Amino acid sequence: MLFSAAMKCLSFIRPPFIHLPLILFVFAVLLPLSGFAQSALTLQSGVRQFSASGHMSLLHDAGGRMTADAAQSSDSWKALPGAASAGYTSDTIWLRLEVERQADAPQDWSVRFTNPLLDDVRLYRPDGAQGWSEQAAGENLGRSNWAVDARNVVFPVRMEAAGREIWLVRLQSKNAMSTGLEIWPRTAFNDFSRREYLYYGLYFGFYVLLIVLHAFFWRMTREAQSGWYLLYVSLHTLTELMTVAIPQQLFDMPVGVSDPLLGMSICCSLAVGVYFAVQQMELPAMRPRFSKLVLASACGVAAIGIGLILAGRFAAGMILVQQLAMLLVVVFISLSLWMLIHGHKPARFFLLAFGIFYAGVVVSFLRNMAVVPTNFWTNHAVAIGALLHMTLMSLRLNLRYDELRRDKEMAQAETVRAVRQLNDSLEDQVARRTAALQQEIAQRVQLEQELRKALDVERRIKEEQQDFVAMVSHEFRTPLAIITTTAQQIAKNLDAVREKTLTRCQNLRNAAHRMAALVDEYLTADRMEDSATAFKPVSCDPRQLIEGIVNEWPQGRISMSLQPLPAQFTCDKGLLQVGLRNLLSNADRHATSGQAIHVQAEAREEGARHTLCISVRNRGELIPEDEVPRLFQKYFRGRSAQHKPGAGLGLYLVKRIAEMHAGEVWLENDAATGSVTFSLLLPDNKSDALNPAAPAPASASAMEASTA
Repeated sequence: MLFSAAMKCLSFIRPPFIHLPLILFVFAVLLPLSGFAQSALTLQSGVRQFSASGHMSLLHDAGGRMTADAAQSSDSWKALPGAASAGYTSDTIWLRLEVERQADAPQDWSVRFTNPLLDDVRLYRPDGAQGWSEQAAGENLGRSNWAVDARNVVFPVRMEAAGREIWLVRLQSKNAMSTGLEIWPRTAFNDFSRREYLYYGLYFGFYVLLIVLHAFFWRMTREAQSGWYLLYVSLHTLTELMTVAIPQQLFDMPVGVSDPLLGMSICCSLAVGVYFAVQQMELPAMRPRFSKLVLASACGVAAIGIGLILAGRFAAGMILVQQLAMLLVVVFISLSLWMLIHGHKPARFFLLAFGIFYAGVVVSFLRNMAVVPTNFWTNHAVAIGALLHMTLMSLRLNLRYDELRRDKEMAQAETVRAVRQLNDSLEDQVARRTAALQQEIAQRVQLEQELRKALDVERRIKEEQQDFVAMVSHEFRTPLAIITTTAQQIAKNLDAVREKTLTRCQNLRNAAHRMAALVDEYLTADRMEDSATAFKPVSCDPRQLIEGIVNEWPQGRISMSLQPLPAQFTCDKGLLQVGLRNLLSNADRHATSGQAIHVQAEAREEGARHTLCISVRNRGELIPEDEVPRLFQKYFRGRSAQHKPGAGLGLYLVKRIAEMHAGEVWLENDAATGSVTFSLLLPDNKSDALNPAAPAPASASAMEASTA
């Protein structure tokens, strides 16, 4: 009759496409109510699991004072069509079950209660001496004292003799009194336990994955709905974990902690779930006052529920929260249907995603209130509905994020186009202004470069002037001192011996000659830099030129090694004489006393290029490596030349002469022989013009005076 009445109610529901799911749901929930009969539960061999549904009787013990004998002898037993379901009750519930073990059935069994949140469970079996043996478990006892470490209450039972036994079960719980009773062969139960933990690992692994993904998603986007959904999923996951008692088993959590934590998570889930549902329907934009009223009601009832739970009235708090949840389910479903009829698009998805979840919540509530029986579907209705609900919501949020991202990209593209148009309109003005600025900057840069060059030239001239003054004051002081001293000696000794007077006159002539040579060197250097006289290459005999310069020195002071040389070589004869004299003078000052200076000359051919290489080598102190880079600089004198005559211009003049001939000069230190060699390489300038990069040289006659 109940089934037919339900079908009659379904006939008034439209549209017709929802008939089939509702019919299947009614079959799954109400079919166990039809045609039950109480009989003994026969335990056979080869069966993995036996359900006591349809084989039990139920007895209410209002005061909880009955003993097992009193309960057995009571005439108030009522047959149960399925599992035990008494809702939220403070009564003690007794269950009676007659069990018959066949001779070929196993002796060791596991008795499992499907509700993991029972506070006090006691199993009574005949002890063979007109009494009862008792096994106790439940949240009040503490899980560490249970006979079997499991999520649910499990009693190990050994039936040694075949035949019938009457079992009595005493139940107490603050939670909903709804549980099934299963009897498993011991080995089959062990296999089932392993599979069950695997299933729960996959189930909660899915929720953990959702939490992690949406945590990263929310951290990247900081989008409000993502944050609320993350809180929504986290609270639901906590509630599911506490409902199936996994934390209680893992951490041996006492009932004084687990029940308040479960109750508070359910209350918080109500408030957050209502807020999330209101946002998904976009209700604040359409009905702002109604939305605020609903949210305030949910938050208020959740707070009252938490207060009742903390005050020790767990059942009262849960009933209040669940009744409001059922009312809001009806309100939200009705409102979303009305909004769907009026063309509100979010209502369509709300009915799909939240309708599945709300259906599971309603079934669970009806089971807790003992309106529908306890079976697999009613026990797992919330879990199945929540899994589908969370999956759909995650997809919805991802699609919404993609939509927002596309809108943002379109807005950015539109902004870029507007900016580009604005830029195009300003480009001409900017280009004109930029050109003017670039021209002005170029002029300023050019002016700055010219100023820098002028400053560098001025700084260099100043440094050279300072070096020149210091050099002149040092070099002229010695011959002037000689002249002064000698003149004083002559004045004091007018009657001195003629030979001594002649010697002193010779000293005067030598000092004057040295001063004249210094003056000529300075003048020659200046003329090489400032004179406008052209470079005048002429054809000459290189052998005759070198021998002529060498013959100016005392016999034996210089040795020559002249390889076959061309009869004619084009160069500036006067400049080459100046350069060779300076190399010989430098070698003479630094050569070891008593050691001859060696001059070597040879002709070289480098392809079509004919060159003349003149080398001047002397034994003496090697030139330090740190002085080599500065050796050909103007006025530079090394450490070994500080106490010797000279102005630091000789090697500088040699380098300038080499550059004027497009040649080069270099130094070679030979540590093995203790010799220093300067080599001058000059190309044949028969058809070469003046090097445009070099300043115009002075006349050869003026340079020859530097060696006088």
